[in-house]
Amino acid sequence: MTHPKKNSNSRAGRTTESYICPNCDHDIVTMSIRSDIYRYGSGDSIIELPIEIPVYKCESCGFQFTDWKAEQIKQNALCRYFGVLTPKQISSIRKRLGMSRKRFAEVTGLGEASLSRWEKGINIQNPAMDRYLRLLEDPENFRRLLNLASRNDSPSDENEQNVIVFPHLKLDEALRREQLNFTLRFAL
Repeated sequence: MTHPKKNSNSRAGRTTESYICPNCDHDIVTMSIRSDIYRYGSGDSIIELPIEIPVYKCESCGFQFTDWKAEQIKQNALCRYFGVLTPKQISSIRKRLGMSRKRFAEVTGLGEASLSRWEKGINIQNPAMDRYLRLLEDPENFRRLLNLASRNDSPSDENEQNVIVFPHLKLDEALRREQLNFTLRFAL
């Protein structure tokens, strides 16, 4: 993927973006939608997914390139194939709950770096994490998790009083003698 430069033009209150060719620096670049096959994996386990991506072509030198939109389309196709949430859907869950990535990670127990990679499309979450994220879409589930996290974050005197102390045996001389005479016998 080439990272093309953009031109921004403002006309009558509208901002339009046009690309500059990364090969020759001309700004006469057109875009068309192309049907393509996205190949993911290798060998016998390769997955082929049909996609439609924007392809840019420099009208001056004929150079063709794609941008981040094509990569996003590939990522979304892969997420659909695996049946997991897309990066935008994951980010949307967190934002609907009004949380920063850091706070969301603290409350959910997810790693902040993992969450960031999922939201940016760098990695795809495994099915277990995907199911967990889907459960968090329900505000009631998230409220319960938030209550649980707040109790764990700040232990109160009440929580400290509820600590279970297991009784232990006092090892006196009589018990010690009994232990020395103990033998395991097998039943016939």
